[in-house]
Amino acid sequence: MTEVTTIKVSVQTRDRLKRLADEDHLTLDEELARTLDKAEESRFWAGVRADYERLRADSQGWSDYADELAEWDLTTGDGLGDR
Repeated sequence: MTEVTTIKVSVQTRDRLKRLADEDHLTLDEELARTLDKAEESRFWAGVRADYERLRADSQGWSDYADELAEWDLTTGDGLGDR
């Protein structure tokens, strides 16, 4: 059995979570876990986008990255070129 705990949230927050859980036919715990998963994934991809923005701002770094991608394209290609 999963260990459980109690957290204090406002009535408004609880009601919002319950509304979402009802719409998704989930328990409050399942809806909260799903919402946290989405938030974590969103933060991960925001970090990836920020990393690419920083890399693009560095012209030499971006050029090196593009060159490396081109090498991988050759390595993973089927040898047929752009046919």
